[in-house]
Amino acid sequence: MTTSRSRGSAGTRAGAESSGAEAIRDFVEDVRELLEYELRNAQEELAGKFRVASEGALVLGVAVVLGGMAAGASTVVILRTLEKVFPPTLAATVAAVIFAIAAGVLATMGLAAVRRALPLVPERALDELREEVRDVLPV
Repeated sequence: MTTSRSRGSAGTRAGAESSGAEAIRDFVEDVRELLEYELRNAQEELAGKFRVASEGALVLGVAVVLGGMAAGASTVVILRTLEKVFPPTLAATVAAVIFAIAAGVLATMGLAAVRRALPLVPERALDELREEVRDVLPV
């Protein structure tokens, strides 16, 4: 009789271990699916931010090119025009200030576009993950 009891309790224990292992497998699978979902969300969010940042970088690049072209192509015209009114040194100073203001305005526009994308962290996905973890974990 003791042998039949030990067999019965061993069978129950094995069933409990099996259901416990199955619960752990289910939990691990749920966590894996949740992480995949959140990683996809984070990737999509970061891709959007990188697109915005690349637009800002493009504007900054255009500002640099236009600043170089403007400085190179119109310096002579501006200097000659200003030299009719001012001495050569003062004319060169006025031209440099005009170029600096134009480049500063374009750089400010480009930096504003880049800042709109910052920080490069998937905030929405992290907020969703935090909320889901709060829902799962007991308080």
